[in-house]
Amino acid sequence: AVVSTQSGHYGRGQFKYWGKSLLHRFGRKKMNPGRQIVTEGGPIQESIAEDAENLDDDPIFSVGGDLAFNWAYGNNGCRIALTEGHLSGANENDDNTHGLGNDYRCNPLDNTRIGSLWPHDVSNIQDCPLGSCNHVRLQGTDHGSGSSLMSGPVYGSYAIYVSMDAHKFPEPGQQLAQEIKV
Repeated sequence: AVVSTQSGHYGRGQFKYWGKSLLHRFGRKKMNPGRQIVTEGGPIQESIAEDAENLDDDPIFSVGGDLAFNWAYGNNGCRIALTEGHLSGANENDDNTHGLGNDYRCNPLDNTRIGSLWPHDVSNIQDCPLGSCNHVRLQGTDHGSGSSLMSGPVYGSYAIYVSMDAHKFPEPGQQLAQEIKV
């Protein structure tokens, strides 16, 4: 499940995940092969609190589809995106795939930076291709000093819960913890 908390309320999408641990997916020094679609069929269960805000451009809840991990494109990378958002082609250097864990000007396949100007944690969904967009909308201030990266409000805190056998997840309004019994 991918969860975003907002002032005690949250939205979440539960996906059928293809078996490997998050440590396996993200903990390796090399991201090659990257560009992995790790779920199928979109969310199998989705709940969003009635009072949730910023759903127009939230990087998880404003688009649908399956989870894409380690999306390498050109000299850019995005750790988590959704397939119904824009997924740039492998050799396309358009800075236009948005999600969680982003960097422009890096080698995404061996997980090395080419500079410190362009990393950013959360990039909102937007059509903002390189060369025609000077204001990449981000959440918060935890980002590089690149001139087109624009700080913005933090919509919530994102968390990922993985289970090999859970078929349901707590509904909005219930308390979440590091370990959840379902």
